[in-house]
Amino acid sequence: MGENKGPIRRFLINHFKKSCKGAVTVEYALIFPPVIFCVFILIFIGLVFYQQALLQSVVSENVQNCALLWGYDFNKLELQEGIVNKESYLSEELYWHIFSKADRKKLILQDNIRKQMKKRSILKPSGDVDVEVSFHNYFLVQKVGFKAEMAYKLPFESLIRFFGLPDNIKIRAYSEIVIHDPKEFIHNVDYMLQIYEESGAGELIREKCKPLLDALNKIKSFIN
Repeated sequence: MGENKGPIRRFLINHFKKSCKGAVTVEYALIFPPVIFCVFILIFIGLVFYQQALLQSVVSENVQNCALLWGYDFNKLELQEGIVNKESYLSEELYWHIFSKADRKKLILQDNIRKQMKKRSILKPSGDVDVEVSFHNYFLVQKVGFKAEMAYKLPFESLIRFFGLPDNIKIRAYSEIVIHDPKEFIHNVDYMLQIYEESGAGELIREKCKPLLDALNKIKSFIN
């Protein structure tokens, strides 16, 4: 009887192993696609965060360069290198404080930002970089600002559209800075100080602040 049970036992064990392998294969077939989908989504999100940081870095770098070189003709200098020759140095425009020519400079800045993003990007955008340049003159100071936007197609876009979700993701970056113009700043401050003194406001403020100054001097004498 023992000899007859041996083949039957081996048959049952082999059949059980094959059934387990089949069940594991079915489970892998059900679980593997969603896991791969999640992994791809996580990798894509990480790359999008990198693109966001890169776009902000490029925008901030360009706006800082523009703040130093805004008064010059962008066609005669390289924003990354600055003023490197006599021609670029003599290209400073006379009335740039009044006529900013932001529309003309916008095209050069757009092309510059696109080239940098194309050179340094990992993901390929679904379109060009949309760049807006703003210039504000507040008399004492001038400000220039950049706003950039890019769009990227999501992976598995057909599946995402099937659920009624947008098939792209947009990243934005903005940076604004005061234009570097020490000469004009000194002129404006001197002009304001001149108005301050000639209008009599300085004498009035000194008269109003005299009790406070006397009190501070008494405190200083007491401490010393």
